[in-house]
Amino acid sequence: MTRHAIPLLLLLASAAFAAAGVGGQKSNGDDRGVLRAIAEAPVATREWVNPYEGQADAVAAGKKLYLRHCAECHGRDARGSGRAVNLRSPGVQNAAPGELVWFLRSGNLWRGMPSWSGMPVERRWQIVTYLKTLR
Repeated sequence: MTRHAIPLLLLLASAAFAAAGVGGQKSNGDDRGVLRAIAEAPVATREWVNPYEGQADAVAAGKKLYLRHCAECHGRDARGSGRAVNLRSPGVQNAAPGELVWFLRSGNLWRGMPSWSGMPVERRWQIVTYLKTLR
């Protein structure tokens, strides 16, 4: 082997490992910048229309629901704490409203996010309506 072949092989191996996510940092989001856990929502949820978008009373209701059910982990200001994600971050705000409603229903127990499937879907939409005002 020539003296140039070894560095070239190391470079190629490094690139292959990086592409496979080995030894490097894995991306925490998709190509839209949405957190991977949220982006796992079915693609069809991106088309779901928020029936409360732009409604001030829905924002107020969503804020009350947020403070009652979400603020304990995500903080009153929604900036997150500990393992709870910052809900003002692009990783959340770039998500489609339907993806967020799906995520609230499904949760992610591995990350400490409970499922809110027992909460009526209207209330989940109200929470999302409020969250989208935090941009």
